[in-house]
Amino acid sequence: MSSKKLQVDSPDSIDDFVDYYEDHFIGRRVRNQRRRAPRFPIAIWNCISRLDQQLSRTNNSNEGWHRAIRHSVRQNPSIYESIKDLQMKQHASLIMTEQLQAGLVKKLNE
Repeated sequence: MSSKKLQVDSPDSIDDFVDYYEDHFIGRRVRNQRRRAPRFPIAIWNCISRLDQQLSRTNNSNEGWHRAIRHSVRQNPSIYESIKDLQMKQHASLIMTEQLQAGLVKKLNE
């Protein structure tokens, strides 16, 4: 279904969404059936190459790590306390990695 037909068949409330999507992701149509460059180039947001390489499509693992760090450290720590906290977190990660490699701990995805 073409985007033009979709716009004609859709309620008026979707026009704002279509405008936003065109401006940011595919580029607004201009003369001669060409499109203006989108705000975010397709190469930035398209994840097909990540799928080909069997990589994650999201950054959820990074978000989880940041959340864990944020909740496990003190509020307003000094630089030395922060370094000590990161060293302890790294040490715990290394131990978990060794346990996983040795088969002592089951992966969560199993």
